[in-house]
Amino acid sequence: MRRMVRMIETGTATHAENAGFQLLNAAQPAFPVLISIPHSGRDYPPELIDNLRVSPTDLMRLEDRYADRLVGPALAAGMTAIVAHRARAWIDLNRAEDDLDPEMVTPRIDGYKSSNSMKMRGGLGLIPRRLMHVGDLWKRPLAADDIKRRLDQFHRPYHQAIEQTLLNIRDRFGTAILVDVHSMPPLTATATQAPRIVIGDRFGQCAPALYAEMLMARLKSLNVPAALNHPYPGDYILRRHGKTQGCIHAIQIEVDRSLYLDSMQREPGPGLESTASLISELLYCLVDLVSERAIPLAAE
Repeated sequence: MRRMVRMIETGTATHAENAGFQLLNAAQPAFPVLISIPHSGRDYPPELIDNLRVSPTDLMRLEDRYADRLVGPALAAGMTAIVAHRARAWIDLNRAEDDLDPEMVTPRIDGYKSSNSMKMRGGLGLIPRRLMHVGDLWKRPLAADDIKRRLDQFHRPYHQAIEQTLLNIRDRFGTAILVDVHSMPPLTATATQAPRIVIGDRFGQCAPALYAEMLMARLKSLNVPAALNHPYPGDYILRRHGKTQGCIHAIQIEVDRSLYLDSMQREPGPGLESTASLISELLYCLVDLVSERAIPLAAE
């Protein structure tokens, strides 16, 4: 990478060491884009492993395995990114704080009201509780103080860093785009070829339709099967940070893992380089669109 990797500046070295994520190329953003990689973390704290009732390898299913490698070329070019290193099993950065299953916590948190969302009921809330075909993940309920610590030291700082960085980018370029990058298992083909990329903007709620339409058009021109908002429209990160009236937009990109991982979908495969180039292509499309739309504004 051409630029130094920088830990988020939080004012205290201890907090920086325990943040569980890195903010890269953020001192002077060179592009109007912030890349978020919330689920690629492969750091599993010892206390998490100690409480597991399943094999640690089962937790790989929660990961967007090596999704951080997909933005290597973009980082080398100087694009700004925030990348989680702490595993999703610790706490899910793409879930709201009220998406916690209260049955997981002891003692019960006074006054806590759960969202009771479908994902939480399915075991994939703020802290994952169970996996399909695997069952419950944890031997013991989690202490309420432990949940608070995970929120205070990881979840909240991650989102605060996104908010501040997006504001800095908007102030610098007039518009900021958050691109939340995830990976997905291969989708089942229906009447047409299964999508290999899914673009999400929460059905136009988090970005002007033009952004997603342009990405879909570029994927079509490259003969990459793609879908818009189905089955992944985006979740909490897009809902929280996409503020279209404030010139801060949010897009999600889901990438078929078979494009860049090996046949077991555990390690980088031969398609990693080409898939990373494809993601860079999509990111530069967004950069170009912002630049083109900024010209009339500057002329006024």
